[in-house]
Amino acid sequence: MGFNKIKRNVFRIFLYGFAVAGFVFCFVYIGMQFGWFNVKGSVSERNSYFNLDKKINKNENINNNLQIICQINVISKFAPLTSVNIYKNLNNGTNDELLKAMIDSASRRFKNDYLFNQDLNKCNNSNFAGTQEMNVPISAYAWADTDQWNLMKEVFTRDQEVIKKAAKDAGISPRLILSGVIGEQFRFFNNRRESFKSYFEPLKILASLSNTSFGIAGLKPKTVGIIEDNLKNKNSAFYLGPDMEHIVDYGSTITDIESERMNRITNAKDPYYSYLYVGLYMKEIIAQWQKAGFDISNRPDVLATLYNLGFYYSVPKANPQAGGTIININNTDYTFGDIGYEFYYSGELSDIYPIAVQ
Repeated sequence: MGFNKIKRNVFRIFLYGFAVAGFVFCFVYIGMQFGWFNVKGSVSERNSYFNLDKKINKNENINNNLQIICQINVISKFAPLTSVNIYKNLNNGTNDELLKAMIDSASRRFKNDYLFNQDLNKCNNSNFAGTQEMNVPISAYAWADTDQWNLMKEVFTRDQEVIKKAAKDAGISPRLILSGVIGEQFRFFNNRRESFKSYFEPLKILASLSNTSFGIAGLKPKTVGIIEDNLKNKNSAFYLGPDMEHIVDYGSTITDIESERMNRITNAKDPYYSYLYVGLYMKEIIAQWQKAGFDISNRPDVLATLYNLGFYYSVPKANPQAGGTIININNTDYTFGDIGYEFYYSGELSDIYPIAVQ
């Protein structure tokens, strides 16, 4: 009898234990469904604040930067110019202590503002830095929040003298030239993600070859030939005038024009001609439209679109639309025209390549 009594007691203990565990599980599940355990300043609330897709794993330095960026964003609502100055220091690698001092100094003017302090407290919430995965606010543009753009930005900064010379020789804004080149680079890198990570990013170079287009600007030899012919043909709608007729002459010593043309647009060490031909193409398109009574010299969206599509699709008309090949960048679909337009007006690299009226 004593042994049977022990078995019954053991059975009761297990039975009661499972019952309690089941009750706790059900309570927690119901509480999660109704949001009883949600903490203010959680990751979903923060995601809606930043509204970006790039994710990054937790570590101490990153958490500090996230809080600093959040604080800069709050200041931008009340003092935009000051926030720009602080962000420039963040981007230039200023240490956290100095950045915090700048933020503290900028915050004093608004110390009695309820909304300012409310938003700032969200950045300082302990849960803000304790989440495993976070959305990082870098730019208003999905393409600018990518490693590919960081690489392009570095190369465009390094090659600024070449780019500016090509733009000057073509008689066009260097910013318009880049509006076309950027789309080609994103298209290439989007199709070769592994190559970007293993080759182009470590070497800090742009993509220079694809299936049918060549060089960093994705130029087709046939297109380059048309550009050159338009420079000479006075009857062409794309003719730029006598001053531009000899801008890309090969010289009497060059006998194989096609081979030299290919050398020009694939020369990775000296990309001058790649940028020059992009500039000349856009300049010829502008000339065609101006002769037809339409000015698209300040339409980077249209110029980037037509750079992608080619001469055949350049039909002057009122109210032209942006378009071209679709490229998915950072989970956002862009056309060539979209990328060209957003880059041109984004302010990215505007200290080197100003946004200028043509």
